[in-house]
Amino acid sequence: MLNKSKYIEIQSKHVKDYLSDYINIDNKHIFVKSDVDVGDVSMREPRQYDSAKKLKFLYVVGPHFDYTHKNFLDFTNGMVELTKSSIDFEIDITLTKEQLKGSALWNNLLNSRTNFHGYINNPEEIKALFCDNTILISTSVIETLGLHVLEAIKNGVVTITPKENYAQEVYGTQCYSYDLFDTIFLSKTISDIISDKDIVTDAISAQQKYVRENEMSKFDNVIGVFSEVLNV
Repeated sequence: MLNKSKYIEIQSKHVKDYLSDYINIDNKHIFVKSDVDVGDVSMREPRQYDSAKKLKFLYVVGPHFDYTHKNFLDFTNGMVELTKSSIDFEIDITLTKEQLKGSALWNNLLNSRTNFHGYINNPEEIKALFCDNTILISTSVIETLGLHVLEAIKNGVVTITPKENYAQEVYGTQCYSYDLFDTIFLSKTISDIISDKDIVTDAISAQQKYVRENEMSKFDNVIGVFSEVLNV
């Protein structure tokens, strides 16, 4: 279908590069659009972080957590590695205990530290997850957008994502990052956040600014889409 299509709509610039690996895009008209509300009202103030209090690690994923590109094992191994430190933490995850039971991607050593929320569709419950001392971790090898990360940024929460081009394109370079499949690096990144608590607020604000400007620039493409299609 993409080979036959003249106009292609994508959600982020990096998708264009990946498309070019599979199809010839020389004669394609590719438009980048946004589905994300980044108005001032939708942005919350940066959450507060206190290393003397318990940290919350938030992992947002659906029943497809075992898909290869979700790279869930990085999160599990990273959390197990963290149990060897003196950091006091708990985990909020959008899966049930039953979903993870028996999975080779989960370690039962983490059960006592984990709040198994399962699927959440109540806006207030979702908002409550993005609270003070919360760090959202995303381990995806690739995402077109990664709405869970964007929601965390909009809600003023620190995020950790893989040090990959897609993440820097969508979330900006202010995002704390780690090398894929390197859980020691992931643990170190967490430690850096704790030690950098005085600049965390600035990092969150800078990332919100990037996301706002990046997504707003995509809205301008909508005009281009209609102008070009209607004038054909």
